[in-house]
Amino acid sequence: MQVNLDPKTAYQILDRYQVVDVREPEEWQEGVLPGALRLPLSKLSSLAAQYLKRDQPVLLYCRSGNRSQEARETLRKLGYPRVAHLEGGLKAWREAGIPCTSP
Repeated sequence: MQVNLDPKTAYQILDRYQVVDVREPEEWQEGVLPGALRLPLSKLSSLAAQYLKRDQPVLLYCRSGNRSQEARETLRKLGYPRVAHLEGGLKAWREAGIPCTSP
């Protein structure tokens, strides 16, 4: 299952996902989605098995949506069958007026 979720839909069903911020640490001060794990794309391959459960869906996001699409492909290759991507990333989330949390 590969799904693209718009921010409002993602917000409504956020509790159904393992939410993963794939931005780099210096970007986290911009805010994060509630409950998000912070696994930078540059380390996702090596950290995924340690932090993510394969039997639960994953929602990936980044600043604008490009890196999270790449991360989705990475997780698919690692055997994660249910991976969603936040369309437009954190930028679209904020534009939709949905709150973020502090890092």
